[in-house]
Amino acid sequence: MTDEEFAIKLGERIRELRKARNISQLELAYDMEMSMNTISSIELGKISPKIETLRKIALKLDVEVSDLFSFSPITVKDKILRKKVEDIILRIQDGDKDFLELIDSAIDLVVRAQHTE
Repeated sequence: MTDEEFAIKLGERIRELRKARNISQLELAYDMEMSMNTISSIELGKISPKIETLRKIALKLDVEVSDLFSFSPITVKDKILRKKVEDIILRIQDGDKDFLELIDSAIDLVVRAQHTE
């Protein structure tokens, strides 16, 4: 893989992770104290970010720096599953301890039942 190909794959990965978290280029640029053109150039592979910039991007995207270099694409199935989990979390996050323990027990039962099929 050439340096240019690597920069393109890195940029694509950053874009995938950013979009999966519903963060706009503008929001990322603002939080990074960079211009939107710089973020766009990184995502297009036109410029290679410094390691400190990669660390800040990873922090904002709530991933490890190494995840930025995992070039396997996020599938549609992964996106749908992640969205469903996020929706469930939103629905139960205000529950008290007993309610959350009940939900946890129910999930355990469902998972066990799935594995016995």
